[in-house]
Amino acid sequence: MKTLRHCWYCLIAAFWIAGRVTGRREFFLLLLIMCFVPLFSLCLNVWIARSFCYLQELEKKTCVKGERTYMRVSITNDKPFPFPLMRITMVLVARSQIARERFSLPPGNSVIFETPLQCPYRGVHSVGITTLEINDSFGLVKNIFNMAELPYYRRMELKVYPQLTDLGALQARDSDCEHIGSAGMWRAEQGESYSGLRPYRPGDPLKRVHRAVSARRREWYVRTYDTPLERSVLIVLDTVAAYESEEEGLYLGDLVCQCAAAIAQYSIKSGYHAVYIDSGLDSALVLEKTGDFEKLYDRLAELEFQTVDGGFERSSKFTARQFFDARTAYIISARGSGDGDIVESISEMKTKLPDIKLIAIGYRVSSNMATDSGWLSAPGVQITKIMVGDDVSEALHGHLSATL
Repeated sequence: MKTLRHCWYCLIAAFWIAGRVTGRREFFLLLLIMCFVPLFSLCLNVWIARSFCYLQELEKKTCVKGERTYMRVSITNDKPFPFPLMRITMVLVARSQIARERFSLPPGNSVIFETPLQCPYRGVHSVGITTLEINDSFGLVKNIFNMAELPYYRRMELKVYPQLTDLGALQARDSDCEHIGSAGMWRAEQGESYSGLRPYRPGDPLKRVHRAVSARRREWYVRTYDTPLERSVLIVLDTVAAYESEEEGLYLGDLVCQCAAAIAQYSIKSGYHAVYIDSGLDSALVLEKTGDFEKLYDRLAELEFQTVDGGFERSSKFTARQFFDARTAYIISARGSGDGDIVESISEMKTKLPDIKLIAIGYRVSSNMATDSGWLSAPGVQITKIMVGDDVSEALHGHLSATL
């Protein structure tokens, strides 16, 4: 087709020169005919792109990091003429992967492409067709259309959750055994002081139903109780990370969220309340029972990390102001040990929260990798270093086994 295209445009130039030199109308007539064909092909390509009939869908709209799903793209030719040679480019979850498919379609026919989607990192990812390349039937005009600029087109969103790590190996201190097991779970339901009323939710104990209020309002209401904050575990997540490339930032964010999810899940199972905070939240997420974990899991899947400052400082002040009676605070950060602001904020939190655990996330080959010496200006803070590629369960068990 390239040869035909080159010959065609060379003939157009030759007829124009011949017409100008000889002045004969035949050359100008041939010139108009040959110019009309590419113009007609261009208009036809634009029409095909503007009325492109397609269907794209995901096998699963939510996955866990490491899983695989499929993207199905169906294209139908609803025009009275055959589709010329076309090519679609599709963006996948992995930044390094791009899928391309070529096809031609007779009138009334369809073609289906199934593309596997690997999920190497957590987040909400836009997947689908990015560009549409159309070559006309004569091979004279080739157009590439950005699908995002078309008014009818929308990409699909795939939500990838962080991996769940079982920290069943963590053990409690002997002095805190009364908080673990059925006794701890009983107090988590009953609390110590009456707080108020709320509508009944499936799973609430029937003995907490307030009969008088339920009868008056003709709707089930249950009593709520305040739980002592010393039985709470704080999880403070720093949304600032030290990375140079987008993919490096994605892996660091994955590891930070994986640690937060693992600690929160184990704390809830042990009978404690997990209180989660990051800089993007107006109020803390309080996880009282296993069913509440989904709120945190959704938040961790949607969380975005950045390289600019300001993430942890807001969270630390919010934490120290309202939850200084919590028994333990976990600070999870991937910003690197060279940042003096976070060290200062941790030192300030230390005056209100005596038991602080810092989980420093980094790369082994990165110059910004957190080291013990870089955090020594925050005395009394237990530091756990976890690098991308490490076993999270083993790393947390080695340093945090005496926390709960």
